[in-house]
Amino acid sequence: MAIIKHSPFLQRLLSLVALMFLLAGCGRVADDETLKRDVEARLAQALPSGTVEVQSLQRRGSQNDSKAPSGQSRRIIYYDIELKLARDFDFGAWDSPGVAGLVSALGAGPKGIVGITAGGNRGGDIVRAHGTALYQRDGEQWQAVAPGGYAPAAAPAYATDTPPSRAATLLDAMRKVVDAASKDAGPVQAALIEEELAAAHATIRARLARAADGYAIAAGPERGQYLRLVQALSAKQGARTVALVTRGGTENLRLLRAGKVSLALAQGDAALAAYEGRDEFAADGPDPGLRAVASLYPEPLHVLVRQELRAATLADLRGRRIAIGLPGSASRSTALRVLQAHGLRPEDIQPLELSLGESLAALGRGEADALIQVIGLPADSLRDALAELPLRLLPLSERAVAQLAAPGTGLMAFTIPRGSYASQKAEVATVATAALLLAARDLSDAEVAALTRFIFSQGGDLAARGSAQGAQVSAANARLALPIPQHPAALKALEGLAAGPAAAAASAASR
Repeated sequence: MAIIKHSPFLQRLLSLVALMFLLAGCGRVADDETLKRDVEARLAQALPSGTVEVQSLQRRGSQNDSKAPSGQSRRIIYYDIELKLARDFDFGAWDSPGVAGLVSALGAGPKGIVGITAGGNRGGDIVRAHGTALYQRDGEQWQAVAPGGYAPAAAPAYATDTPPSRAATLLDAMRKVVDAASKDAGPVQAALIEEELAAAHATIRARLARAADGYAIAAGPERGQYLRLVQALSAKQGARTVALVTRGGTENLRLLRAGKVSLALAQGDAALAAYEGRDEFAADGPDPGLRAVASLYPEPLHVLVRQELRAATLADLRGRRIAIGLPGSASRSTALRVLQAHGLRPEDIQPLELSLGESLAALGRGEADALIQVIGLPADSLRDALAELPLRLLPLSERAVAQLAAPGTGLMAFTIPRGSYASQKAEVATVATAALLLAARDLSDAEVAALTRFIFSQGGDLAARGSAQGAQVSAANARLALPIPQHPAALKALEGLAAGPAAAAASAASR
């Protein structure tokens, strides 16, 4: 038999071809048809049957998942998708699956979804998105897992002009005072310094905003939903709003009462407590002049527990380590009320006073058994945790929901729709409060009316500008679940918007 000898070049070429065939066989994560089928399956889980049709799906590359657990091989596929509405559908409705399901099903960030219309989309409308799909290697096969999702951008640092010499002198003097006091300061003194510096910072920002004919809005922590919403609002053409980073709704209500901001965001139940002067606002006394501009979107209470816990409702978590939030946060106050409605006092559990990020980390390390958090849908941090950790959503008991959602509580019965999170196979009964926009007393009726029209007459671009909750902001929902009196000028402006563009224009002209 003749022996065929190959040249070194030919041998290298054959080896390269063999390697290419090998990579083609085992490196291809999912072909286009498989990817489309998997995306359609997630859409069917997240949205009512027959809501959307996939018109086109184009693959845009893939990469290794850097967050994959040790020993696992995962890849993220990027794709562009075009969906056609098969019927009328409101992605911003409070009582049905919508933008949360869409974001989770497509693994898309809110800025990656275009075409959502405030007040509802019509059949035939086109929605386009930049999506991601996550696949995990199982032997020789690749299996679809939770969507790749997105990581929201951190809030940008605020640029400041070089201060004049007098301001620089004052800042230097303050720095020396703080440095000197910090050497021997105890917890009380340190807290006092932090509080005064935070108040001074907020006051300066607010006054600068008003001096430039703008409106400072006390939002929330960096990376939080309140801040993203206000930043999306401020990015609109013609906006005269400035987003302020704060510690959250409780601080926002106090800044508003002190006249240090023009507008503020807060949970509805926290606003009611401030209005009545109870709970965390008992020392402040009632604030009868507090007025709401409008409800923006619902904030359901989420209870996450470790998968292995044999618990049907919160009442089954007696003695467990439960992350309830930081002291002074509005979410923590709501969590304590919900525990009480299930017959649990703080001494009946092991309360962990942690931030949301710290709570999720504690769950991942096995140092916490459960987490309670009030947050809008979809909550990207909770979605990531549900995708990566053995966690599940726990429903509230029917009796507790009825008690908590009674008139005058600032809470309402709510259902987290199936598919709001990729691993969620069933509806989850809970309660929710409304995220409110609140106005300062020194704003004129004309200013409040103009702000109301600006916020609620711009269409659905808040979602496209980075706030997933922005899809739920609409004039149709603006009076839902208001626990405190609404500002008369805001009410009149909303009535004008409901009557149609002509009426709204006439209302604006009359002012």
